[in-house]
Amino acid sequence: MQEYELPIVVTNQGPAAPALLKIIRLPTSWYAAIWESAERYASFSQEKTELNGGFAHMNAREFLDRVQLVAAFTHGISFEWGEDL
Repeated sequence: MQEYELPIVVTNQGPAAPALLKIIRLPTSWYAAIWESAERYASFSQEKTELNGGFAHMNAREFLDRVQLVAAFTHGISFEWGEDL
């Protein structure tokens, strides 16, 4: 199991807003939450499938790019990394 806790900047749904991205990465699934405040947060996840090919083979950067893509695709949340990775 790997855990990530990264600062991000949410760039849609109004003015850019600082937030925290928390991810738990498991061998065949991952779970994430984007936290701006108790009133503004979202959680999402992904399981390994034949279609997505899983993520165990990905390096950290590839995996984080996948999380960013899923956030945009499933919740319409666009964000940039708060600091260089």
